[in-house]
Amino acid sequence: MATWLTTSAAFGAQVEPSDYERLLKEANERGVASVLVTIDDTLTLEAIGNMPAEIKAEMEQKAQPLLAELGQDALDAGYWNNGMGQIGLYVTASGLDVLANSSNAITFMPDVTHTSRIRAYDADGSLDAIEDAINANGFADVEVFLNVDEGDYDIDRDGKTTFRPSPGLSKQIMSRLTSVNGQGFAKGFRNYDTRPSRAAVPSPSFRVRADKNTFYGLRESDDVRAIRPLDFVDSRPAQWPTDALAAAEASGSADVIVTLRGGAIFSPKTGFMSATALKAQVDANHRALDDVLTSAGASPASSAAATYFGLGSIEVHLPHAALARLYKNADPRILSIELNKPAAWPTLTNSTTLLNMQNTWNAGYRAAGQAIIVIDSGIRKDHELFKMNGATKVGYEACFGTNGWDTKGIYYNSICPGGQNGSPWDSTPGTLGSGEPYSNLAICTTLQNLLPPLISHDCSHGTHVAGIAAGRSPTNPPTTLQGVAPDAGLVAVQVFSYNTTVPAATAFGADLLAALDAVKAAATPGTTNNPFVVNMSIGGAGVYSANCDTANGGILTNAIHDLTSRGIPVTVATGNNGDPNPPYGGSRNGISWPACVSQAIKVSSVANDTGTNSGTTLAGFANIGAPANFTGPILLAPGGSNSTLVTSADRATTTATKPLRGTSQASPHAAGIYAAIKAAVPGISVADATAWIVATGSIPVTYTLPAPVGTQTYRRIKMPF
Repeated sequence: MATWLTTSAAFGAQVEPSDYERLLKEANERGVASVLVTIDDTLTLEAIGNMPAEIKAEMEQKAQPLLAELGQDALDAGYWNNGMGQIGLYVTASGLDVLANSSNAITFMPDVTHTSRIRAYDADGSLDAIEDAINANGFADVEVFLNVDEGDYDIDRDGKTTFRPSPGLSKQIMSRLTSVNGQGFAKGFRNYDTRPSRAAVPSPSFRVRADKNTFYGLRESDDVRAIRPLDFVDSRPAQWPTDALAAAEASGSADVIVTLRGGAIFSPKTGFMSATALKAQVDANHRALDDVLTSAGASPASSAAATYFGLGSIEVHLPHAALARLYKNADPRILSIELNKPAAWPTLTNSTTLLNMQNTWNAGYRAAGQAIIVIDSGIRKDHELFKMNGATKVGYEACFGTNGWDTKGIYYNSICPGGQNGSPWDSTPGTLGSGEPYSNLAICTTLQNLLPPLISHDCSHGTHVAGIAAGRSPTNPPTTLQGVAPDAGLVAVQVFSYNTTVPAATAFGADLLAALDAVKAAATPGTTNNPFVVNMSIGGAGVYSANCDTANGGILTNAIHDLTSRGIPVTVATGNNGDPNPPYGGSRNGISWPACVSQAIKVSSVANDTGTNSGTTLAGFANIGAPANFTGPILLAPGGSNSTLVTSADRATTTATKPLRGTSQASPHAAGIYAAIKAAVPGISVADATAWIVATGSIPVTYTLPAPVGTQTYRRIKMPF
């Protein structure tokens, strides 16, 4: 267990030694560190849910003495208060010392939520470039693009954005400028220049010289869509992989995912946009993709297999000649081409007691009104653990599959009802039975026993995961076999395709993207009050020691950022690297894709055991990495270990259960916790929910891992009842 860093002050705030070193390093390198401070660790979901407005006001009052104590050692910009006992600040190195000796704070740690609070687009490296310039010179000359609701635009063949003049756009620009100028950080504006917004062909932007406080204020402002250094050029190398062209040459055609860089005001965080603004982005990307494809001699984007214009992506089947011309044209608007290929597999290998869920349930927080979307191998919806008031809790089903080859020459078929024998390969969303597991039990039994683990597949996997997240005990009072969020609904999304001859199973990249896009389609734009949590207990080959936003062509990165901006957490298993038999060689310096995507909620596994230090032993098979290298938290939850397992529903019969272990089993525990929080505080952002989990809804666990990771502190989920 963790050892707290103590101070000479009688009532100083506590901080983990490894966390303090990380914060001090950040403050010395950047001038300030992003800190999450706990000012009240007694607030339960019951208290927060019963009196949200009163508690929010009380928490703001509690924060004021600490803010006064920090004074100039904390920036004005970037402050947040989630009304649940946590606040966020950018503080100097001397401010860290103030916190460590303050009686107005209980604990502090690195703020793993601050990147989720950044409204400005950041994937193109523009924000990092600005920060580097400010650290070097004390300022940066930037162009700030406003979060306008009106205004159509086009992206030309040089990648430049041209806005179409309109009275609506001009009015919206003036409204946003007025709002920006009224915010506290605007007092730091230097060389303020609004001429771009007043040009004959206006750009919804202005130019300014910004210091750190101004920059941090701008990037988290509702009025801002993007901030870039003057004359900034997106230096991300376009991805033109050879496997896509080779596949098309060998077969005559290839199924690929094409992703654009986007225009000057492009952002995947569409939850921060109005419906009108999102439509402008959809239309601009649609026109650009039409031009890209027709220039290569292909059909326009509207005839593609699947379109995700809001995110700037399409899945399209291209003949070899058209794909070759696309490569030859090397259109600068294209960020990546990705062959639709196998991308992920199931991460297979008393838990609610370890999470202290019984008291949470007794207080009435069982995630009613929320839906946990299980993107996996399907759910047996007539299982007794999924019954509620005599009916199944699986309220919606979907299936996304692919008929296609992998890189080893194995051909897979979709099992989606209505799509088994060719295009379309997917079921119409909502098709009855589409979210069920594969019905070929002989193949499932064979797959379960295959090695290595990246080929292994258990057709009960999704059913088992769903039982952990939201299974409901058939007895009252409930037995220990009950999911974390027993009153939550379930959505079964089956994404695996199968080869019955080899046999083998895999999830193709395009099908994972389609599944996440279906979640977005069900969400309401412009709000975080969307009652969904996504769980993905799947992982691809290899491990990544830092953010992997460009891995697999970055096909899921924009989608995860988009859902996060809409208040929808995406919990992802960190993966089980190595052999599933002893010595269980999980990576200690990396996690699997897509958990390594920034803003994914990464979940690794601890033992599901009993005793004094129960639930704190890191599973030998579990991947984990250095928290500072990833955007988004690395949480720990019971997923079993080398000698312990987690029992949940099995698809064999309507009452069957079985024990399994893996980070697959850890991730749905976290999904259930997010669902419970979202039910208690409707409309809560992912950032605010995460802040409460890491500060109050968890306990610290410290591990000394092999170099280069070293000693690190993680948070194991446990409800504070």
